[in-house]
Amino acid sequence: MSRLRNAPLEVRRAYQRALAALPAKSTVVYPPELDTLITVGAAIVDDRTLVFGVHGNRPRLWITTDAREGPNLLGHLSGLVHEAPDLWICDHEAWPWILSGDIADQIEEAALRAWRDCIRNCDG
Repeated sequence: MSRLRNAPLEVRRAYQRALAALPAKSTVVYPPELDTLITVGAAIVDDRTLVFGVHGNRPRLWITTDAREGPNLLGHLSGLVHEAPDLWICDHEAWPWILSGDIADQIEEAALRAWRDCIRNCDG
């Protein structure tokens, strides 16, 4: 049996894996007030300071960038409880930066660390 027979299936699977690895674009209809977020961690990714926070009424790990003019909502993560983070980007102007290199993976790893630290410190 030739390997070429399964080539279309392998291409589709590779395409689906590549799509699943990309962060999703998101539009938040009712974003939280950034000054009401409770900070659970921070990280520097590609010379940008990212702050991770939670809000009681919106159960996600929110990501803000610490800019000179004030914080800016970058996006949020879901799936942290199951150790399968999904990155959702609300700031569509940051999309080229997110897709450059392994920035999305770095953000997900930093968010997981912040989440684990928060759970460890809160639950003991």
